[in-house]
Amino acid sequence: MVQPAPVAAPDRLETLDVLRGFALLGILAMNIRAMAAPFSAYMYPYALFDYTGSSRAAYIFTSTVFELKMMGLFSMLFGAGALLYAAKPTATGRPPRGLWFRRMFWLLAIGLVHAYLIWDGDILVPYALCGILLLWWVRRFSTPALLAGAMAMLTVGVLLSVAYGFAAANMPEAQRAQEAEMWMPTRAQATAQLASMHGSYLEVVAHRAGFVAMTQTFDFLFFFVWRCGGMMLLGMALYKSGFLDGRRPVRDYVRVAAIGAPAGLALAWYGTVALERIGFAMPQRTLADVWNYVGSVLASIGYAAALIVIVKRGALTGLRRRLAAVGQMAFTNYLFQSVVTSVLFLGWASAWQDGSTTRSSCSSCSSFGCSSWRSAPSGSIATALVRPSGYGGRSPTATGSRCAAIRRDRRRLGEPSRVPDRLRMRYDRIEADDRRAPGRRRDDSRPDRPDAARRW
Repeated sequence: MVQPAPVAAPDRLETLDVLRGFALLGILAMNIRAMAAPFSAYMYPYALFDYTGSSRAAYIFTSTVFELKMMGLFSMLFGAGALLYAAKPTATGRPPRGLWFRRMFWLLAIGLVHAYLIWDGDILVPYALCGILLLWWVRRFSTPALLAGAMAMLTVGVLLSVAYGFAAANMPEAQRAQEAEMWMPTRAQATAQLASMHGSYLEVVAHRAGFVAMTQTFDFLFFFVWRCGGMMLLGMALYKSGFLDGRRPVRDYVRVAAIGAPAGLALAWYGTVALERIGFAMPQRTLADVWNYVGSVLASIGYAAALIVIVKRGALTGLRRRLAAVGQMAFTNYLFQSVVTSVLFLGWASAWQDGSTTRSSCSSCSSFGCSSWRSAPSGSIATALVRPSGYGGRSPTATGSRCAAIRRDRRRLGEPSRVPDRLRMRYDRIEADDRRAPGRRRDDSRPDRPDAARRW
């Protein structure tokens, strides 16, 4: 009987792991800016500090290089992951639909806990909802249909954002003042918002509960489902076309990287300059934000192409190994970074939290390097907690990875690298099952390998 199981280390696609690790660390760079100060300071840099010198440079840099680009890249990979999961062999030969929805349910549950009890900028809930409402139902669409769907959803997202800006201009005075406190607060209002983040744990949780509820309802319907959903469909299309997993020739990736990344970053930079010209004013900024909205799509694809070129050419081995390690443990790393940054910025270490963009950006840079120290992860705590639900019953053991780890550790200690017989026999049985399993993905460099993901 063939049972869906986690991908063993020899079968992992390095391109996807590297891309996922890069995107996660880039998300951290933006999340720290959001965690170090109220949401209003994230959107309106004049709220808590003088927008000059290094603070202005840090804001422009993070907005141009990271904002929306990393979330877009991670959304593309989430969409590709849905295809890979649907391709897992089962006893009936059918896609594991029940396991997928069970997996998304637990992702939703953990996301709700994460949003309300750890950090209000959670992205797990929108991803889970997109997985339930969208991804499974479009997995069999052709590549052109997925591309068309992605462009349609992204366009709807732009139109809704602009429409919200026009609606905000015609709001009643009381409602407009409430919106201005969130988007363009005075120094006193921003300072009061910052003080609410310095309270006790229960006070902080209670204060931001309303914001979390609004984010997961209103913002999901008017932003996340269109932006994240569109990028997920784009990722599915790029995977089916052979782009995301490195099946295309190197010259194709070089061309895409040379065009997509510079063009996207130029549009994003111009969008930031346009925001400066209007003083980050709302509702005028809804039009200026379109530049970054469009540019981030091009930049996300360009980033992916550039990293795939590095992987295919075997360059920067140390960096690739560390990014892949972060990507393999993306779920655990995402939750862990939220816990660490919450401790640093939410009251328990209030000396760090002064609303300084410069300090936030310095923390981002240091975390970007420190988070990738681990080059050979042996397991993921958070993933281990949800794998039993995602694969049915008890979480299966990555026996091949354990064998390799045992050999490696024994060689370091100068001991014989022989693996225990019971573990080796189990590994042999799993390998035999793999050879009988239809559509199992093996070596990423083999162009003739079966591609079950495209079939399902």
